[in-house]
Amino acid sequence: MGAMSNKVQFLPYDPNNAKIAFAQYEYGSQGGSDMDKLKKDIDAAKAKGHSAVAVWYNPKKKHPFLQSMNTGDIYIRGHGMPGFKSIEGGRGGERVDYDVVADRLIESGLKKTFSGKIKCYNCHSAESGDPATDPECLGPPFARLVADELFSRGYKHCTFYGYLGRIDSFVKDGSRGKHHYTRDVQGGKLVELGRASEARIQFHPKIKMRKPNFFQRLF
Repeated sequence: MGAMSNKVQFLPYDPNNAKIAFAQYEYGSQGGSDMDKLKKDIDAAKAKGHSAVAVWYNPKKKHPFLQSMNTGDIYIRGHGMPGFKSIEGGRGGERVDYDVVADRLIESGLKKTFSGKIKCYNCHSAESGDPATDPECLGPPFARLVADELFSRGYKHCTFYGYLGRIDSFVKDGSRGKHHYTRDVQGGKLVELGRASEARIQFHPKIKMRKPNFFQRLF
């Protein structure tokens, strides 16, 4: 068993957005939902001895647990697509761009001294896409966009990760026990491919090139 750590499931969705109920229904128990994906993951983490909490974005309000973290794992939750600039808070929910995810994570209390792992736990977050297919698609993987954005804002001590393929949104029983798995449709059936951790890719961030402002262009 690995070392025990702090784990945060981060939901970067605006509670004042008209579509917040989609995220609450899927990731919580809003409206009588039995999905409650966060609770399943948190319970599984706690069963292994980790300290685990869900942190829902609350405008301009820091979360004490997230604010106290120096290391550990932060999982950014939501549905993703290859090369998309945004993730979705539940099917049909609010779409949040990568830079807004960074804004809301910082507003929620993430310190620049945080030296743990930031994992874009979204399907296809480590995959590039074709910008010609959809206005949401910028091309680079979502995890790359998040990594470069936070690194450029001074978050230089943590590491960043994305995932290949379609990943389980909560722990499930599989061939190697209760874990998150990657899956794909083969022969008309959704089949297990392996553990999600095996499809995790580290992104080494780069400083974003900022566009010069009006005065900078004069000189």
